[in-house]
Amino acid sequence: MTPRPAPTTDDESAGYFLDAAAELIDAMFSTSLNERPRRLRRVHFPAALEWLRVEDVVEMARARHGEGASQKAFRNRWADKNSFVKAAIIHTMLYRDSPAANPALQVEHLAGVAAAASPSEAITGLCDGLLDLLQARPRSYLLHHIGALLDQYPELKAAVLTDIGLTRQPWYEGYAGLMQAFGLSLRQGWTVERLGLALQAMLDGFLLRSRLQYDEMEQFRQDASLFAETVVAFILGVVDADGTGESVAQAFDAAAANHQRDHS
Repeated sequence: MTPRPAPTTDDESAGYFLDAAAELIDAMFSTSLNERPRRLRRVHFPAALEWLRVEDVVEMARARHGEGASQKAFRNRWADKNSFVKAAIIHTMLYRDSPAANPALQVEHLAGVAAAASPSEAITGLCDGLLDLLQARPRSYLLHHIGALLDQYPELKAAVLTDIGLTRQPWYEGYAGLMQAFGLSLRQGWTVERLGLALQAMLDGFLLRSRLQYDEMEQFRQDASLFAETVVAFILGVVDADGTGESVAQAFDAAAANHQRDHS
């Protein structure tokens, strides 16, 4: 008789629990209370993922997968809740329960910008599409929820940063490809990595503000979202289109000086 494989945190049964946790996390961050499980409707301003109970995870997983997702099966893989929550956060952020829904896949649309009749319109469409996609995925707010507390959990912070590093590398390669396709260079002091980090920070901020100040964001929408137009304006600033070799600050000062000279 073939011995049963030892339980691991990345086997099929483990996936039952992690998928259930991902669904509960999505439900918690949904804008509609009715989309939450009954117990979570009573949770307000929770401590970071303190509301995520093992009982709820096991109950949801068992309802779908039977005894392969029992309490014992869970305990054979995670000795305590904390170790499971860390695994669930990474599982959820990486969309391992739904790989095709991962917004990071939007990077494939970067290549189309170089071939577009209007690169600015292509960038705008990519930005609007990405922001809309993130807003439609409640888990997009997970990092906002736990980010300020990650220094208290060094191992989890390291895992999250590793995840971020892996997902942004294809974007960096895409940005470099676009610069090469257009024959452009960045201004003094700017690199593709610095550009990418700035764009990611913008996206994070706009994602949060779009939920917090949705009406105001819509009020200032014109041909595109405020986020998309901000990205285009930012790129215009950091690209050395004239090949002057000036930094952003030097280019700004030169433009101000020219304006003063022309109007003196």
